Amino acid sequence: MNKIQAINGQDNYVGAGFHRLGKGLVHKKAPKIKWGIEYVAWPPERKISYLEKLAASMNHAAFLIQNERNDIMELLIKKEQQIVSMKKALGQNNTMIQEQITAMNAERQKYNAAIVALKAELREAGNGDHG
Repeated sequence: MNKIQAINGQDNYVGAGFHRLGKGLVHKKAPKIKWGIEYVAWPPERKISYLEKLAASMNHAAFLIQNERNDIMELLIKKEQQIVSMKKALGQNNTMIQEQITAMNAERQKYNAAIVALKAELREAGNGDHG
């Protein structure tokens, strides 16, 4: 299970690498609305109508935010899966490169040994002709 899925629905986001907002940005108790003189003067029916529209707007905004959060969460999960897949592919690629380098080094050592042997053979052949 990936990190994002493991913390989904839990309060331990900080443990997963997320940062909490500062105390000045988050309030346990939402600040009260300052309605103003005009609102206070409205009749109760108009206040009720206004508050119902306000509540509907707030519910719609919350709905949109939740949908956006859910979409972002799905995107994060997909991106995390891509990163894990890319990490695996990179590891396989590194292993293949190391194997190729090892094979090339072994081949070079074989060629170097053959060159050394041929040079020695040439020296011996050259010494035998002039000796």
